[in-house]
Amino acid sequence: MISALAILAFLFVWFQLHLLLLAFGGILAAVLLRAITSWIERHTRLDGAIAYAATLLLIGAVATGLGILLLPRAITHLSQVARTMPQSLHRLEAPLERTATGQKILAEVHQLLHGSGLRQHLSQAAGFVTSAVTDFVVVMVIGFFAALAPRGYREGALLLLPDEWRPRARQIARKLEHQLTWWLLGQMVPMVALGVASAIGLMLLGVSLPWTLGLITGLAVFLPYAGTILAGIPSVLMGLQRSPHTAIYVLILYTLLHVAEGYFLTPLVQRRAVRLPPVLTILAQYFLWTVAGILGLAVAAPLAGAGIVLVKELYLHVPAEQEVLPEETTGPMAA
Repeated sequence: MISALAILAFLFVWFQLHLLLLAFGGILAAVLLRAITSWIERHTRLDGAIAYAATLLLIGAVATGLGILLLPRAITHLSQVARTMPQSLHRLEAPLERTATGQKILAEVHQLLHGSGLRQHLSQAAGFVTSAVTDFVVVMVIGFFAALAPRGYREGALLLLPDEWRPRARQIARKLEHQLTWWLLGQMVPMVALGVASAIGLMLLGVSLPWTLGLITGLAVFLPYAGTILAGIPSVLMGLQRSPHTAIYVLILYTLLHVAEGYFLTPLVQRRAVRLPPVLTILAQYFLWTVAGILGLAVAAPLAGAGIVLVKELYLHVPAEQEVLPEETTGPMAA
Protein backbone atom coordinates (compact mmCIF):
# COMPACT_ATOMS: atom_id res chain seq x y z
CA MET A 1 0.00 0.00 0.00
CA ILE A 2 2.85 2.38 0.79
CA SER A 3 4.43 1.68 -2.60
CA ALA A 4 1.11 2.23 -4.36
CA LEU A 5 0.57 5.53 -2.55
CA ALA A 6 4.11 6.62 -3.42
CA ILE A 7 3.50 5.83 -7.10
CA LEU A 8 0.18 7.69 -7.07
CA ALA A 9 1.82 10.69 -5.41
CA PHE A 10 4.59 10.70 -8.02
CA LEU A 11 2.08 10.50 -10.88
CA PHE A 12 0.03 13.32 -9.38
CA VAL A 13 3.08 15.54 -9.03
CA TRP A 14 4.26 14.76 -12.56
CA PHE A 15 0.95 15.27 -14.34
CA GLN A 16 -0.21 18.17 -12.15
CA LEU A 17 3.19 19.88 -11.84
CA HIS A 18 1.88 23.10 -13.38
CA LEU A 19 -0.93 23.27 -10.82
CA LEU A 20 1.47 22.66 -7.94
CA LEU A 21 3.86 25.34 -9.20
CA LEU A 22 0.95 27.78 -9.44
CA ALA A 23 0.10 26.96 -5.83
CA PHE A 24 3.71 27.50 -4.74
CA GLY A 25 3.83 30.79 -6.65
CA GLY A 26 0.68 31.85 -4.84
CA ILE A 27 2.31 30.96 -1.51
CA LEU A 28 5.30 33.16 -2.45
CA ALA A 29 2.97 36.04 -3.26
CA ALA A 30 1.15 35.53 0.05
CA VAL A 31 4.44 35.45 1.98
CA LEU A 32 5.49 38.75 0.38
CA LEU A 33 2.14 40.38 1.11
CA ARG A 34 2.26 39.22 4.72
CA ALA A 35 5.82 40.52 5.11
CA ILE A 36 4.79 43.99 3.90
CA THR A 37 1.67 43.89 6.09
CA SER A 38 3.73 42.93 9.14
CA TRP A 39 6.10 45.84 8.47
CA ILE A 40 3.16 48.26 8.28
CA GLU A 41 1.75 46.85 11.52
CA ARG A 42 5.07 47.34 13.32
CA HIS A 43 5.61 50.91 12.13
CA THR A 44 2.05 52.26 12.24
CA ARG A 45 -1.04 51.98 14.39
CA LEU A 46 -2.79 49.93 11.72
CA ASP A 47 -3.38 46.24 12.27
CA GLY A 48 -5.26 43.30 10.83
CA ALA A 49 -7.40 43.84 7.77
CA ILE A 50 -6.68 47.59 7.69
CA ALA A 51 -2.92 46.98 7.44
CA TYR A 52 -3.52 44.40 4.70
CA ALA A 53 -5.70 46.89 2.80
CA ALA A 54 -2.93 49.49 3.16
CA THR A 55 -0.48 46.97 1.67
CA LEU A 56 -2.71 46.42 -1.36
CA LEU A 57 -3.22 50.18 -1.80
CA LEU A 58 0.52 50.78 -1.59
CA ILE A 59 1.32 48.13 -4.21
CA GLY A 60 -1.47 49.40 -6.45
CA ALA A 61 -0.28 53.00 -6.16
CA VAL A 62 3.31 52.08 -7.02
CA ALA A 63 2.23 49.97 -10.03
CA THR A 64 -0.13 52.70 -11.27
CA GLY A 65 2.53 55.41 -10.88
CA LEU A 66 5.11 53.40 -12.81
CA GLY A 67 2.59 52.69 -15.54
CA ILE A 68 1.66 56.36 -15.91
CA LEU A 69 5.29 57.50 -15.96
CA LEU A 70 6.78 54.85 -18.24
CA LEU A 71 4.06 53.29 -20.39
CA PRO A 72 3.23 56.18 -22.79
CA ARG A 73 6.89 56.85 -23.68
CA ALA A 74 7.56 53.12 -23.96
CA ILE A 75 4.76 52.64 -26.50
CA THR A 76 5.98 55.59 -28.57
CA HIS A 77 9.61 54.47 -28.61
CA LEU A 78 8.79 50.82 -29.26
CA SER A 79 6.73 51.72 -32.30
CA GLN A 80 9.70 53.76 -33.52
CA VAL A 81 12.05 50.84 -32.89
CA ALA A 82 9.76 48.51 -34.84
CA ARG A 83 10.08 50.83 -37.86
CA THR A 84 13.84 51.34 -37.64
CA MET A 85 14.97 47.88 -36.49
CA PRO A 86 15.33 46.49 -40.06
CA GLN A 87 17.75 49.33 -40.86
CA SER A 88 19.68 48.64 -37.65
CA LEU A 89 19.97 44.96 -38.51
CA HIS A 90 21.10 45.89 -42.01
CA ARG A 91 24.11 47.68 -40.49
CA LEU A 92 25.31 44.37 -39.06
CA GLU A 93 25.20 42.49 -42.33
CA ALA A 94 28.48 43.82 -43.72
CA PRO A 95 30.72 42.78 -40.76
CA LEU A 96 28.88 39.47 -40.31
CA GLU A 97 29.23 38.49 -43.96
CA ARG A 98 33.02 38.48 -43.58
CA THR A 99 32.99 35.29 -41.47
CA ALA A 100 31.44 31.86 -41.98
CA THR A 101 29.74 32.00 -38.58
CA GLY A 102 28.30 35.42 -39.39
CA GLN A 103 26.92 34.13 -42.68
CA LYS A 104 25.16 31.29 -40.86
CA ILE A 105 23.67 33.75 -38.39
CA LEU A 106 22.42 35.97 -41.20
CA ALA A 107 20.90 32.96 -42.97
CA GLU A 108 19.03 31.97 -39.80
CA VAL A 109 17.79 35.53 -39.26
CA HIS A 110 16.56 35.86 -42.86
CA GLN A 111 14.86 32.48 -42.59
CA LEU A 112 13.16 33.57 -39.39
CA LEU A 113 12.04 36.96 -40.74
CA HIS A 114 11.08 35.98 -44.27
CA GLY A 115 10.43 32.25 -44.08
CA SER A 116 7.08 30.51 -44.00
CA GLY A 117 7.44 29.80 -40.27
CA LEU A 118 7.25 33.46 -39.21
CA ARG A 119 3.51 33.30 -38.64
CA GLN A 120 3.95 30.12 -36.61
CA HIS A 121 6.62 31.75 -34.44
CA LEU A 122 4.41 34.78 -33.87
CA SER A 123 1.51 32.51 -32.92
CA GLN A 124 3.72 30.64 -30.47
CA ALA A 125 4.94 33.92 -28.96
CA ALA A 126 1.36 35.14 -28.54
CA GLY A 127 0.40 31.88 -26.86
CA PHE A 128 3.42 32.12 -24.59
CA VAL A 129 2.50 35.67 -23.51
CA THR A 130 -1.13 34.70 -22.95
CA SER A 131 -0.11 31.70 -20.82
CA ALA A 132 2.33 33.80 -18.79
CA VAL A 133 -0.28 36.49 -18.10
CA THR A 134 -2.86 33.86 -17.11
CA ASP A 135 -0.42 32.19 -14.72
CA PHE A 136 0.47 35.57 -13.20
CA VAL A 137 -3.20 36.39 -12.57
CA VAL A 138 -3.84 32.98 -10.97
CA VAL A 139 -0.77 33.33 -8.73
CA MET A 140 -1.88 36.82 -7.62
CA VAL A 141 -5.40 35.62 -6.83
CA ILE A 142 -4.06 32.69 -4.79
CA GLY A 143 -1.64 35.00 -3.00
CA PHE A 144 -4.40 37.52 -2.22
CA PHE A 145 -6.69 35.01 -0.51
CA ALA A 146 -3.87 33.09 1.18
CA ALA A 147 -2.46 36.32 2.68
CA LEU A 148 -5.95 37.36 3.79
CA ALA A 149 -6.26 34.39 6.19
CA PRO A 150 -2.90 32.57 6.33
CA ARG A 151 -3.48 30.84 9.64
CA GLY A 152 -6.72 29.25 8.48
CA TYR A 153 -5.13 27.72 5.39
CA ARG A 154 -2.07 26.55 7.34
CA GLU A 155 -4.06 24.91 10.11
CA GLY A 156 -6.44 23.41 7.57
CA ALA A 157 -3.53 21.74 5.78
CA LEU A 158 -2.16 20.43 9.10
CA LEU A 159 -5.47 18.68 9.79
CA LEU A 160 -4.55 16.21 7.05
CA LEU A 161 -1.66 14.93 9.22
CA PRO A 162 -1.86 12.66 12.27
CA ASP A 163 -2.10 14.44 15.61
CA GLU A 164 1.41 13.46 16.73
CA TRP A 165 2.96 14.94 13.56
CA ARG A 166 1.27 18.34 13.71
CA PRO A 167 3.57 20.15 16.20
CA ARG A 168 6.65 19.21 14.18
CA ALA A 169 4.92 20.08 10.88
CA ARG A 170 3.80 23.44 12.32
CA GLN A 171 7.39 24.19 13.36
CA ILE A 172 8.74 23.32 9.90
CA ALA A 173 6.01 25.43 8.27
CA ARG A 174 7.10 28.45 10.33
CA LYS A 175 10.72 27.90 9.31
CA LEU A 176 9.74 27.60 5.66
CA GLU A 177 7.79 30.85 5.89
CA HIS A 178 10.74 32.55 7.60
CA GLN A 179 13.23 31.39 4.98
CA LEU A 180 10.97 32.27 2.04
CA THR A 181 10.32 35.71 3.53
CA TRP A 182 14.03 36.46 3.83
CA TRP A 183 14.70 35.04 0.37
CA LEU A 184 12.10 37.37 -1.12
CA LEU A 185 13.26 40.41 0.86
CA GLY A 186 16.88 39.62 0.07
CA GLN A 187 16.06 39.30 -3.62
CA MET A 188 14.57 42.79 -3.58
CA VAL A 189 18.01 44.34 -2.96
CA PRO A 190 19.60 43.05 -6.22
CA MET A 191 16.38 43.87 -8.08
CA VAL A 192 16.45 47.53 -7.01
CA ALA A 193 20.26 47.90 -7.24
CA LEU A 194 20.62 46.37 -10.71
CA GLY A 195 17.48 48.05 -12.01
CA VAL A 196 18.80 51.49 -11.07
CA ALA A 197 22.38 50.68 -12.18
CA SER A 198 21.24 49.41 -15.58
CA ALA A 199 18.99 52.44 -16.09
CA ILE A 200 21.83 54.86 -15.30
CA GLY A 201 24.26 52.92 -17.52
CA LEU A 202 21.83 52.84 -20.45
CA MET A 203 21.13 56.56 -20.02
CA LEU A 204 24.86 57.33 -20.15
CA LEU A 205 25.17 55.22 -23.30
CA GLY A 206 22.35 57.17 -24.93
CA VAL A 207 19.97 54.20 -25.23
CA SER A 208 16.27 54.99 -25.52
CA LEU A 209 13.90 54.13 -22.67
CA PRO A 210 16.63 53.67 -20.04
CA TRP A 211 14.27 53.68 -17.05
CA THR A 212 11.77 51.35 -18.72
CA LEU A 213 14.58 48.92 -19.53
CA GLY A 214 15.89 49.37 -15.99
CA LEU A 215 12.47 48.40 -14.63
CA ILE A 216 12.46 45.31 -16.86
CA THR A 217 15.95 44.45 -15.61
CA GLY A 218 14.92 44.87 -11.98
CA LEU A 219 11.90 42.60 -12.42
CA ALA A 220 13.94 40.02 -14.33
CA VAL A 221 16.57 39.82 -11.57
CA PHE A 222 13.90 38.03 -9.51
CA LEU A 223 15.23 35.05 -11.47
CA PRO A 224 18.75 34.56 -10.05
CA TYR A 225 21.53 34.32 -12.68
CA ALA A 226 19.10 33.88 -15.60
CA GLY A 227 17.31 37.19 -15.06
CA THR A 228 20.11 39.54 -16.10
CA ILE A 229 20.72 37.46 -19.23
CA LEU A 230 17.06 37.62 -20.26
CA ALA A 231 16.82 41.34 -19.43
CA GLY A 232 19.87 42.08 -21.57
CA ILE A 233 18.13 40.97 -24.79
CA PRO A 234 15.71 43.94 -25.15
CA SER A 235 18.41 46.34 -23.93
CA VAL A 236 20.87 45.12 -26.57
CA LEU A 237 18.19 45.45 -29.25
CA MET A 238 17.51 49.02 -28.14
CA GLY A 239 21.24 49.73 -28.23
CA LEU A 240 21.41 48.26 -31.72
CA GLN A 241 18.74 50.73 -32.80
CA ARG A 242 21.26 53.48 -31.99
CA SER A 243 24.41 51.81 -33.40
CA PRO A 244 26.19 48.42 -33.39
CA HIS A 245 28.90 49.83 -31.13
CA THR A 246 26.27 50.89 -28.59
CA ALA A 247 24.84 47.38 -28.63
CA ILE A 248 28.30 46.00 -27.82
CA TYR A 249 28.68 48.44 -24.93
CA VAL A 250 25.24 47.43 -23.62
CA LEU A 251 26.27 43.78 -23.82
CA ILE A 252 29.41 44.57 -21.78
CA LEU A 253 27.29 46.48 -19.25
CA TYR A 254 24.92 43.54 -18.71
CA THR A 255 27.83 41.13 -18.45
CA LEU A 256 29.23 43.23 -15.60
CA LEU A 257 25.79 43.41 -13.98
CA HIS A 258 25.46 39.63 -14.24
CA VAL A 259 28.82 39.13 -12.52
CA ALA A 260 27.93 41.65 -9.79
CA GLU A 261 24.56 40.01 -9.17
CA GLY A 262 25.77 36.44 -9.12
CA TYR A 263 29.01 36.81 -7.18
CA PHE A 264 28.53 39.82 -4.91
CA LEU A 265 25.01 41.13 -4.35
CA THR A 266 22.97 37.93 -4.11
CA PRO A 267 25.36 36.00 -1.81
CA LEU A 268 25.76 39.09 0.37
CA VAL A 269 22.08 39.85 0.92
CA GLN A 270 20.94 36.23 1.26
CA ARG A 271 22.95 35.55 4.42
CA ARG A 272 19.80 35.43 6.56
CA ALA A 273 18.09 32.98 4.22
CA VAL A 274 19.12 29.58 2.91
CA ARG A 275 22.04 30.26 0.60
CA LEU A 276 21.64 28.29 -2.60
CA PRO A 277 24.73 26.93 -4.35
CA PRO A 278 24.86 28.43 -7.86
CA VAL A 279 25.06 25.01 -9.51
CA LEU A 280 21.94 23.82 -7.68
CA THR A 281 20.08 27.01 -8.59
CA ILE A 282 20.98 26.79 -12.29
CA LEU A 283 20.12 23.07 -12.50
CA ALA A 284 16.78 23.67 -10.78
CA GLN A 285 16.01 26.55 -13.16
CA TYR A 286 16.93 24.52 -16.24
CA PHE A 287 14.93 21.47 -15.13
CA LEU A 288 11.78 23.40 -14.27
CA TRP A 289 12.15 25.51 -17.43
CA THR A 290 12.13 22.36 -19.56
CA VAL A 291 9.12 20.81 -17.81
CA ALA A 292 7.05 23.87 -16.85
CA GLY A 293 8.24 26.85 -18.93
CA ILE A 294 8.46 30.38 -17.57
CA LEU A 295 6.46 29.52 -14.44
CA GLY A 296 8.95 26.82 -13.48
CA LEU A 297 11.85 29.18 -14.13
CA ALA A 298 10.26 31.85 -11.91
CA VAL A 299 9.78 29.61 -8.85
CA ALA A 300 12.83 27.36 -9.27
CA ALA A 301 15.16 29.21 -6.87
CA PRO A 302 12.74 29.63 -3.93
CA LEU A 303 11.48 26.08 -4.47
CA ALA A 304 15.06 24.79 -4.27
CA GLY A 305 15.51 26.84 -1.08
CA ALA A 306 12.39 25.29 0.43
CA GLY A 307 13.70 21.86 -0.56
CA ILE A 308 16.97 22.53 1.27
CA VAL A 309 15.03 23.46 4.43
CA LEU A 310 13.05 20.21 4.24
CA VAL A 311 16.20 18.14 3.67
CA LYS A 312 17.91 19.73 6.66
CA GLU A 313 14.93 19.38 8.98
CA LEU A 314 13.60 15.96 7.95
CA TYR A 315 16.66 14.08 6.69
CA LEU A 316 19.78 15.63 8.21
CA HIS A 317 17.96 16.64 11.43
CA VAL A 318 19.76 19.98 11.70
CA PRO A 319 18.23 23.47 12.03
CA ALA A 320 17.42 25.17 8.73
CA GLU A 321 19.73 28.09 9.55
CA GLN A 322 22.75 25.85 10.23
CA GLU A 323 25.38 25.49 7.51
CA VAL A 324 26.19 21.88 6.68
CA LEU A 325 29.12 22.56 4.32
CA PRO A 326 32.54 23.95 5.22
CA GLU A 327 32.47 27.75 5.09
CA GLU A 328 34.98 28.05 2.29
CA THR A 329 32.83 25.92 -0.05
CA THR A 330 29.51 27.70 0.31
CA GLY A 331 30.10 30.44 -2.23
CA PRO A 332 32.36 33.24 -3.44
CA MET A 333 31.31 35.55 -0.60
CA ALA A 334 31.54 32.97 2.20
CA ALA A 335 34.82 34.39 3.50
